[in-house]
Amino acid sequence: MTDRIAHHYAVREQHLSNETELVQELGAALSANAILTDSDVVESYRRDWSMDPDAGRPLAVVRARTEDDVRAVMRFASAHRIPVVPRGAGSSVIGGSTAVDGAITLSVEHLDDLVIDPETMTAVVGPGVINAELSTAAAERGMFYPPNPTSSDFCSIGGNVATDSGGPNGCKYGSTADYVVNLRVVLADGSVAEFGGPMPKATTGLPLMKLFIGAEGTLGVITRITLRLLPQPAEHRTVAAFFATREAAFDACADIAKAMRPSEIAVMDRPALDVAEQHLHMGLDDDTAAVLFGYSDADTGAAGEAALMEKICRRHGADDVFVTDDPSEGAMISRPREGVFDALEGRRALIVEDFAVPPGQISDLITAAYRIGDEMGQQILTYAYPVDGVVHPIILFDPADGESAGRAFGTRSRLLAAVEEMGGGLAAEYGIGADKRAAVEKTLDDAAKTLQRRTKAVFDPLGILNPRALVTTASHD
Repeated sequence: MTDRIAHHYAVREQHLSNETELVQELGAALSANAILTDSDVVESYRRDWSMDPDAGRPLAVVRARTEDDVRAVMRFASAHRIPVVPRGAGSSVIGGSTAVDGAITLSVEHLDDLVIDPETMTAVVGPGVINAELSTAAAERGMFYPPNPTSSDFCSIGGNVATDSGGPNGCKYGSTADYVVNLRVVLADGSVAEFGGPMPKATTGLPLMKLFIGAEGTLGVITRITLRLLPQPAEHRTVAAFFATREAAFDACADIAKAMRPSEIAVMDRPALDVAEQHLHMGLDDDTAAVLFGYSDADTGAAGEAALMEKICRRHGADDVFVTDDPSEGAMISRPREGVFDALEGRRALIVEDFAVPPGQISDLITAAYRIGDEMGQQILTYAYPVDGVVHPIILFDPADGESAGRAFGTRSRLLAAVEEMGGGLAAEYGIGADKRAAVEKTLDDAAKTLQRRTKAVFDPLGILNPRALVTTASHD
């Protein structure tokens, strides 16, 4: 027994020695202070917002200061066959940047240069630029960057590209992919490739750039992004319609979508409104089952769009409809949308889900979500972007309570199964990551799976880039 224990510790010491040598070799190739090995710091990079209980412990964390740092990491990782997990702001809720045991977590948060060109109406940004910072910088120059994820205050543009993020205004403006003009990417072997052109209409052969948008860091590490901007809309209208039934609110949304494309349209139902009420004390009417929030930024046409939204909502039995062109009043009317997250911040852990179903099935999915929550003894809230068929169930739990966390993740699994049974999409705006990879894999036919794996192998033949996310290998079947 003594010999076995001694052997165990000898092997462990040799392993630690090898790790130390690897870290020293990597650090020597990087900018000063780019590599982080302090245990507390490394711990803070293990998980993203998905709170993945299976997060690994990386060999090291690298906060790249330059593209050369990214190239050095990839050359080192290829030489030693060490996995690399690219990471932006860590705002993924689907395990898109969850650490892997023995891997390198490569943060690009400090690649945050931002240059706006008013002549070409483009922005050239590093992947670490925060979405809201770009929007603000564009607005200061009379321009508009449309993609606006709910997490825009803290999510990064690199992460938005990696997951092809959308947002509340996606029904009118589309997703991140619609604004990417050019990408500069460090490939798995450390070489650099540039895709796209200087302007949206530039033609550069096969549309390889599109492969990297939504690839979740599995094909390369994005180091520079060129985005097209739009003119800043001059006029806005805000509409809030209060309904006695959730179904009436969704029916109104369906008719609005047939008549126009508002800049945003969203529905909050009673459970979510109740949470917002606890924080905002709005004095919400007890008979209100759902609120439809509609927005128009159609400049001189905004008044007409808002009037038509009001007319449609009243036709579907809205108890009250408020319309305003005053920005302050609009912000006040919209407070419940932000109030939900303000009320929950710091108090409970959240699993924020992301599904896509045909608009006519949204109410059915929400009904199923509440039924599952009741059966599991688990609180669920929902909000939806009906025109896009997007539903975001929010599952609340106490991370310090193992039973609570277990119920929450069990509830999530049942929701995934319910969406699959309805023929819906298991991912809409947030990506697939590690959390949904197996579930999404089951919905793909064999030809699609084979093509995904072959594409992955072309760009990453060693399979070292974000190995837990998005694409499985045949060995995981």
